[in-house]
Amino acid sequence: MKTLTMLLIFLMAACGGNEGSSSSMADMEAAPMMEMSDSDAGSSSLRKVSNQSQEDPEIEKKVIKNGGLSYRVESTQAEYQRLNKLLEKFDAYISSENENKGYDRVNYNVSIKVPPQNFDPMITDITKDKKLDNRWVNTDDVTERYYDLQSRIDNKKKLEERYLEILKQANKITDILEVERNLNQVRSEIESLQGQFKLLSHQINFSTIDVSFYQLIPYELDQEQRPGFGTRLVNSITAGWQGFLTFLVYVLALWPFGLLAVGVVWVVKKVRARKK
Repeated sequence: MKTLTMLLIFLMAACGGNEGSSSSMADMEAAPMMEMSDSDAGSSSLRKVSNQSQEDPEIEKKVIKNGGLSYRVESTQAEYQRLNKLLEKFDAYISSENENKGYDRVNYNVSIKVPPQNFDPMITDITKDKKLDNRWVNTDDVTERYYDLQSRIDNKKKLEERYLEILKQANKITDILEVERNLNQVRSEIESLQGQFKLLSHQINFSTIDVSFYQLIPYELDQEQRPGFGTRLVNSITAGWQGFLTFLVYVLALWPFGLLAVGVVWVVKKVRARKK
């Protein structure tokens, strides 16, 4: 049981330093275990370097590429149909789109996802015979982040396997609960890292082109037809009569105040008559 406890302590301490120590452990294991002559050591080191270059995979550069275009068209509907025809040609798809209409223009915004190798050719086809108002391209090198996430996921999975082996050997309930708690934490970290890695991979595998095009609307004077003199005269009489009725309703609603005023005047007159 003491051995199991020591293994738990060792693994918990190794969580933070497991990733950084992998290269050093590999170097220690690869170190020569016997003395050799100068010629043997030289030939051995050459063979070692050659083997490492063959075994280590070549690091592929990982890049996220995004761009944007803005231009004017004669018809937004015709331009939208033209972009849809280009999607199949470049293995692309529309991830989002929106249209809004103002008093002087119709704006259409489309976000296109396209494989990186088709990014530049598709932009060339989109902008063909177009006078651009704006064009931008942004490239973000995420090679280090990509392989770092990949390495961290592999190390966490190895740690998960070690916890599973210890769990098989645990007998006490307290040890089992401790191992399961650490195992759940490691699995949660693996899921989080895998989510980040999946999102990053999708951003690498599909570049984004934000296309914004608009159509100008010619100004049109929208003047309502004015009614004739007779109609306007009848409307004014009707409006005056309705105003008079409204005033009368308000006056009638004030009858308690009028009754009170009459009572006050009568009392004042009575008081003055008595004084005389």
